Amino acid sequence: MNINDLKEILLNDNHTIVIYKNDASVFVSDDRGVVPLMKLLQEDKSQLLDSIVVDKVIGKAAALLMVFAGVKEVFTPTISSPAVEVFKNHDIKITFDSEVDRIINRKGDGLCPMETLCLDIDNPEEAFFRISRFQEIGNRGIDS
Repeated sequence: MNINDLKEILLNDNHTIVIYKNDASVFVSDDRGVVPLMKLLQEDKSQLLDSIVVDKVIGKAAALLMVFAGVKEVFTPTISSPAVEVFKNHDIKITFDSEVDRIINRKGDGLCPMETLCLDIDNPEEAFFRISRFQEIGNRGIDS
């Protein structure tokens, strides 16, 4: 299976992410944002090591998580400029169709919260811990 096969799975089956590893396993998800990456990282980080990731949209947060996970190759239809820099700085092969300045939130009225959360950092481990903390707060509710 190659990157073009994975792109076809992503686009034809309308998934948000497809991950291929070790010439055998394919993981697909319809969850949005960094949720699928975080689930895999929290279960067992090694699941992503040396994998090929095809993701619908990649911002800086997702890029940092992929570096943290040790992925070897990435394709996306849409990527933010900060995410491109992350991959270049960590020598991860990246191909994409369109580069945008920043990833916009789902409402279209501001930046993606994950992009905002990680804009000021370059350390993949710190990104993982920030996003984990953000998810914990979100799952408890801000007031609890």
